[in-house]
Amino acid sequence: MYFKNHWIILNWIEKIKHPYFFVLLAKPGSPTIAQLDIQATSLTVKWTAPTDDGGSPITAYRVVILKDGTEIKNINITDLSTTSWNVGGLQRDTQYTVKVLAGNAVFEGPAVEKEVKTKSQGNNM
Repeated sequence: MYFKNHWIILNWIEKIKHPYFFVLLAKPGSPTIAQLDIQATSLTVKWTAPTDDGGSPITAYRVVILKDGTEIKNINITDLSTTSWNVGGLQRDTQYTVKVLAGNAVFEGPAVEKEVKTKSQGNNM
């Protein structure tokens, strides 16, 4: 019985005219936050691309700002030459979480996160 089934499989494989290739895609890795410039009511985050794109080129970045676990800013950036973002309208002397994520054609990867605190006084951007 084994040999009969084996022959059927080999015969079927020989009849395939167009071989199919499958590419397994995965989530990209996390970007790296290269720099954070914190002011009293604003911040600028700069990042670099993840080292692993998951098998598909990076197509977008997303930057999220949270205050006390609540999302207050969320921007999707599809211009890949943009690797920084400035956000204003923040409160002085306040704790925020900055997240940066990268996405490829299929998935969005895990976020890189940094906890920051705005300055209590000083110049704003």
